[in-house]
Amino acid sequence: MVIKVKFAILKNCGVKLTDRFTNYYRKKSKMKINKLISIGVLGIALLSSCVSNKKYVLLQNAKTNTNSDTTKSAYQLDRTIYKLQPNDVLFINLTSSDETVTKAFSRPTGNTQMMQQNNGIGNSFFFIGYSLDLNGEVNLPIIGKVKISGLSINEAKDKLEVEISKYFKVFHLVVQMTEMPFTILGEVIRPGRYSGLSNQVSILEALALCGDFTQLANRKSVTLIRQNLEGVKIYKIDLTQADIINSPYYLLRPNDVIYIEPLKSRSIGNFSNFQNSLNTITPLLTTLVLALNTYLIIKR
Repeated sequence: MVIKVKFAILKNCGVKLTDRFTNYYRKKSKMKINKLISIGVLGIALLSSCVSNKKYVLLQNAKTNTNSDTTKSAYQLDRTIYKLQPNDVLFINLTSSDETVTKAFSRPTGNTQMMQQNNGIGNSFFFIGYSLDLNGEVNLPIIGKVKISGLSINEAKDKLEVEISKYFKVFHLVVQMTEMPFTILGEVIRPGRYSGLSNQVSILEALALCGDFTQLANRKSVTLIRQNLEGVKIYKIDLTQADIINSPYYLLRPNDVIYIEPLKSRSIGNFSNFQNSLNTITPLLTTLVLALNTYLIIKR
């Protein structure tokens, strides 16, 4: 009889101890799962909110001029004189006391209003300028063809004045570039062909005209395609480094083509980029955590 009582007591104690151990390990497992999920959510939140500036900030490590003498600059622009090439379009205006000569050199101005509406962007200048043909020659009224490719604007003007002086004694000649055409493609907001209305356009000004980079733009890998008399050359540019200002690629040349490469974190499915993907995954993971907690509570 005593043995049966002791056995019953031990049995009851064993059951209680088993229940306690079961509840203890169940709570322990729940805590571990919640802890792992919390760490995962925190990690994703940090990844989605923190992006390295090294890939996005332009002109990093720039030298600042703290000297009171403003004539001393930290960077020197490469102002290499541009040499004319075939297909360049020049504005050439010749005025003289002879009205016949002046009328012969006047160009149609019917496209002036259209140029103003387009902010100078387009091919309107083609109709009021003189194009250099494939031989680098410009065909002028009365004067005929004169080869000026390989010359600077000032050199071309001097050569044209010599040719014109063979026909007229008193005249005034104006020769200048009509525009600064360039094309920008890739990861920019408004890719296309643009025309700067000045003799000097920097690559940063070109980016401003096209609306700046997209979120996927790789600012460290910009391709510049440049034409010259020898052919076409391709250069790689890193716009995150301030030394670009000292390079010959900071100021654009006529007919330059700029291509902005995308970052390696390309879009996947319907996600526009990695950060948007994380913003989509985070609420889904939060819902999963709530569902798991509810399940564990019900099991208890």
